[in-house]
Amino acid sequence: MTKPSIGDLLSAVAAGLRESVLPEIPAGPTRRQIQVAISIIRRASLVWDKVGPYLYADNKDIEETLRRIGALLDRAESNESTAGLKPLCQKVRAVLDPGDEAGVEYPSPAALGARNVELQGSLVELQEALHAESSERRGGSQRPPSAERVEISAMLRALFERMLERELEVTTPSAARK
Repeated sequence: MTKPSIGDLLSAVAAGLRESVLPEIPAGPTRRQIQVAISIIRRASLVWDKVGPYLYADNKDIEETLRRIGALLDRAESNESTAGLKPLCQKVRAVLDPGDEAGVEYPSPAALGARNVELQGSLVELQEALHAESSERRGGSQRPPSAERVEISAMLRALFERMLERELEVTTPSAARK
């Protein structure tokens, strides 16, 4: 690990700007821009060292949840209770296929970020497909949601709660968490 860390370096830059540069700049647009830049640098310094582990944990959690949902949809498909979701099942399987990253133990932050966007896109598609199927079923009959749909909704709700908890761990200053 590099010492000082990137987060430490960013924090030192923000402190230096605030303590030595800012007092020398008269009030006006330039001073306000420097104040904004200091705020951005300080915020980045607080999360920089946490982003990789956060995205790694987030991605693993989303992947595991999608695997469980995929297995549930596969079982439901055999009962034909979610026949309209077959294309979505195939897409979820494709997103979960490790592909080129099979040999990478810990991807770069850029790869983690790209994967997170891809996985969250799959979650959006899953929710939209479930909502569309639910709307179609309601239009034709007043049947209650299937057991699979109820279970998937509970899985997604639990996943979103875990995702929010992780995000708060990263973005909430340590003094506020105590």
